[in-house]
Amino acid sequence: MRRLLTITTLTLVAIVTMSAQGGSYYSALGIGDMRRGVGAIYDAFAGTSIAMPTDHGINTINPALLGMTPYTRLQAGYRFNQFNISSGDISTSQNNGEIDGLLALFSIDTARGFGIMLGVLPYSTVNYASTRPITTQLEGSTITARSNQIGEGGMSRVVLGSSVRLTDALYVGLKVQAFLGTTRYSDQILIDGSGFNTITSASTYDVRGLMGGAGLFFRVTDDFSIGAIITAGADASVRQTDRVVGIAPGRVFVDTTILTNSTTGLPFTLGGGVSWKTGKFLLGADVEYSDLSKVNVHTRPDATLGSSLHISAALSRPGNSSPAAPYFDRWGFHGGVGFDRSYITYAGSSLADYYASVGLDFPVGGAAILDAALQGGRRARSDGEGLSELYARMTFTLSIGELWFRPFARD
Repeated sequence: MRRLLTITTLTLVAIVTMSAQGGSYYSALGIGDMRRGVGAIYDAFAGTSIAMPTDHGINTINPALLGMTPYTRLQAGYRFNQFNISSGDISTSQNNGEIDGLLALFSIDTARGFGIMLGVLPYSTVNYASTRPITTQLEGSTITARSNQIGEGGMSRVVLGSSVRLTDALYVGLKVQAFLGTTRYSDQILIDGSGFNTITSASTYDVRGLMGGAGLFFRVTDDFSIGAIITAGADASVRQTDRVVGIAPGRVFVDTTILTNSTTGLPFTLGGGVSWKTGKFLLGADVEYSDLSKVNVHTRPDATLGSSLHISAALSRPGNSSPAAPYFDRWGFHGGVGFDRSYITYAGSSLADYYASVGLDFPVGGAAILDAALQGGRRARSDGEGLSELYARMTFTLSIGELWFRPFARD
C-alpha cells in the first residue's frame, strides 16, 4: 500500500511541474491529436490493443481484458514528444511532454475474470506554436508585423471499466468515460513600430460529455484469440469563449468577449483485433474505425472532420512472470508497425501517419514493472503539399502491483 501511495504522490508532483514547448502543427485542427490508449507497452505494440492481453499492462481500449492479472496495480507514465516540422527548405524542431495517464486496476476475482479499473487519461492533445511574418501596404507605407499562433490544452477522460469471464473462453467488459477538457487557440499579432501595437484573438473551448463502451475477448483455441470493441456517446456540452484585445502604446483600444453555449457530437468507434501465441511469442493485429463527423468543436473553413482508420500489427516476446525465473528471462521485448488515417481533411487532402515502435519491460522489485517504448513516424498530407512532420515519442510507464484479493475456495 505504501508503494501505491508513493507513486501517486510522484505523479501529482510531475503534473504540477510539467511544461510544453510546442508540438504538432496539425493539432491546431479539430479537437487535436487523438490518443487511443495509454501505457508504454501498448505504445511498443504500435497501439495494437484489442486482443493483446499482458500480465501487467492496463488495457484502456478493450475493457474485457481487465481481469487477467492476479495483482491490484497502479500505473503512471510520462510521454515525451519530439517533432521536426518542414516545408520545402524550411524546418523547425519542437518538443513537449505530458503525463500518460494515472490508472488503478483492482483484480477482485481472477477465477471469474472480474476486474475494475479507474483512471484519468488523455483523450486529445492540442500543442503547437508557430510564427509567420506579415507585410502590407497602407497609404504608401509598408507595414510589417508577425503573427504568433499558439494552441494548448486538450480533452481528458475519467474512465471506469469492469470485466467478467462468462465462460472458460469468453470475457466481456464495459466502461464509462466522462469527458472534460479545455483547449485554447490564440493568435497574437505584433505590429512593428513605435510601442509595438498588439492585437490578440483567442478562442477557448470547454467540453463536457459522457461516453459508454463495451468489449469482448474470445479464446478460439489455446493459442488464437479475437477481440472487439464499440464506443459511442450522447451529445456533449461546449462552452466557447472568444476574446479580442487590442493594445496600443499607453492604452487598450479594444477588449471584447463573447460567450457561446452549444453542443457537439462525440466520436463513434468500432474495432476488432486478433492475437496468436506461438512458442514464447505473441503476435497481434488491430483494425479500428472512428466517425468524428458530428464533432463541431473549433471548426475551420480549411478543414473538415470525418472518419479515421487505425491499422497496426505487433510482435511481442513477453517476459516470464514467475518470480522464480532468472532475472533476464523476466524481461519482455516488443515491436510493432502502424498506419493512421486522420479524421481531419485539411485543404482538401487527408492526413496520414506511418510509424514503427520498439519497447521493453523489466521488473524493478516485487511485482513492479517498468516499461519503455520508442515510437517514430511521419505525418503528412496525402497530396504531398504543405507541412510534413517527423516525430519520435518516448514513453515510460511504471506499474506497481500488490496482491490485495486472495482466491477463496468454491463449492
